[in-house]
Amino acid sequence: MPKPKLFHARALVTSNEKHEVFDDAFLAIEEDKILDCGPWKKHPQSKSFSIEELPHGMIAPGLFNLHTHLPMSLLKGIVEDVNLHSWLFDTIFPTEEKWVSPHFVHVGAELALCECIRSGVTYVGDMYYYCDEIASAVDQAGLRGMIAKSIFDHGGMDTKSLDESLEVAIRLHKKFLTHPRIQIALAPHAPYTCSPDTLRRASMIAKELNLPMMIHLAETKKEADDIQKKWGQSPTEYLEKSGLLNSKNVLLAHSIWLEDSDYKLLSKPNITCVLNPQSNAKLGSGLPPVNKMIDRGVRFAMGTDGSASNNNLDIFSELNFFSKAHHLVVGDLKSLPGPRLFDAATRKAAEAVGLGKELGSLEAGKQADFIVIDLKTPHLTPLTHPYSHLIYSVQGPDVQDLYVAGKCLMKNRKIRSLDEENILKKAEHLWKQIARGLSEN
Repeated sequence: MPKPKLFHARALVTSNEKHEVFDDAFLAIEEDKILDCGPWKKHPQSKSFSIEELPHGMIAPGLFNLHTHLPMSLLKGIVEDVNLHSWLFDTIFPTEEKWVSPHFVHVGAELALCECIRSGVTYVGDMYYYCDEIASAVDQAGLRGMIAKSIFDHGGMDTKSLDESLEVAIRLHKKFLTHPRIQIALAPHAPYTCSPDTLRRASMIAKELNLPMMIHLAETKKEADDIQKKWGQSPTEYLEKSGLLNSKNVLLAHSIWLEDSDYKLLSKPNITCVLNPQSNAKLGSGLPPVNKMIDRGVRFAMGTDGSASNNNLDIFSELNFFSKAHHLVVGDLKSLPGPRLFDAATRKAAEAVGLGKELGSLEAGKQADFIVIDLKTPHLTPLTHPYSHLIYSVQGPDVQDLYVAGKCLMKNRKIRSLDEENILKKAEHLWKQIARGLSEN
């Protein structure tokens, strides 16, 4: 049995409810659990610890990216400067129809997971096709994730009917039912691509199997207007009528164009709005109304969306942009301080997936999921205040080490769990095939 480990760091951010931060800090772990953390002067004195000195390191909880489409890392940059409707229906869906396959999904997921590890993400929330391939890649990477089968009225890129999509999702759930790091969810695509019957059937299965749900919600004004015109309801009300909002844990990606009456429906403890501000800004969709969410008691967490609309998976970049955009657009400099915003990528995100007691903060008894940020760089010197750095200064590549369940997946920026060099080669090779196909159209 390996020795318990004691990390001695320049600083440590707990992300606990008190938002405690320690200068000259320790983190003690044994196997997959945190034993304790705090100021170094109070560190455990047992000689059985192996000690790792991190004089330029800041330890923080691993980050959550709760809305991604991992395989779309292969499609970054294929279309720019268009709105969501054109982006999706004119380019993305036709490209996916031609190219999405188990191989495409596996290579794209591996590529994205390398990026996730390099930018400090230990938990991903993904919705896409061929989810067996995605779950396999997440498992191999050593990360945690909620993997959801995308569902449409007609099936999807990997199925020919709604019935088949639901059967695939059920089989996936059974396969990973006891997996320690992977959760399975259902993901009806959006109110504008899923009929009431599709939403009801998916909701019934989710209730029967106690599965979480993911869906895109109120991403554009066009969506909100179209749903209101067709059904006489807001997109949120449309989901409520189907029973979807009563599922175990519900992740609502985007959640921008909300009506005042929606917030009461969204303030339930099983519901989380997952915000993707950079993707929303890039597509001109809007800025999530986080001030109203705070006022009405709606939990929110952070995501990046897929690389085809972002074009990266860096949650630190997302935090930086969102804070500044909120200040600028809302004109409110006080309601979204650094600790509250960082919670959305850590502790609140863990609560969103039903794992608040196990993940999301550095506290005794929780899983040892954490990152080490290299402070020995000009843009992080001096360390004036950790939360200021985490929101406004830290960048994904500043992460030097990453641990999940006490296992080191990246050390000194070298990924241990995946063959990054080979993955990059496979991704380049596959992209050349796709590029040739695109040029022929």
